[in-house]
Amino acid sequence: MDTATRARCNRIALFLCLIISAAILVSQRPAPAAQLMAIYGASAAEERAIDWSVRRYRTAGLDGMPDLEVFLHRSHDGCSGDGGLYHAGRIDLCTEDLTVSYQKKIALHEMAHAWIEANVDPEVLDRFMDIRGIATWNDRNFGWRDRGNEQTAEIITWGLGEGEIAPLLPEAIDAATLAMLYRLLTDREPITPAA
Repeated sequence: MDTATRARCNRIALFLCLIISAAILVSQRPAPAAQLMAIYGASAAEERAIDWSVRRYRTAGLDGMPDLEVFLHRSHDGCSGDGGLYHAGRIDLCTEDLTVSYQKKIALHEMAHAWIEANVDPEVLDRFMDIRGIATWNDRNFGWRDRGNEQTAEIITWGLGEGEIAPLLPEAIDAATLAMLYRLLTDREPITPAA
């Protein structure tokens, strides 16, 4: 074998070794932890809405949802008179008498609280509040629409939704501004057709 052929064989062998080494390293990388979700008391329709919501987060690439326990209630008493609540890994949904579109929206919204809490840096939230002119993150002395935690959840819900229900904000905002705020919070493009 001449010198040129030997050099070519050595380069090919080195290239193959590099490819095999890279494949071994990638295969040894631990898989991301799967989200655990326990659902209690859901009707079939409510369970489908929750499943749809989880899939929307995955489709959008919003990984890092913390483990959640989701409780469905037959009256709004379980949600302090509202359609849903989130606190410390627990979501309460009171959506039985709502349309499928609103069941999905409320599930997305409450999951947004959990996702934001686990994934969004405080500096990003401060910037969001500055842009929006929001005075408080979650002071209950302020109206629901005027609190930063609710506006962030509404904007993420808008970005993941199917465009059927407008976000509940103090004022209407155009799609370009909503998309900019969604990108600020998530570092991703919204998947809603409304964008």
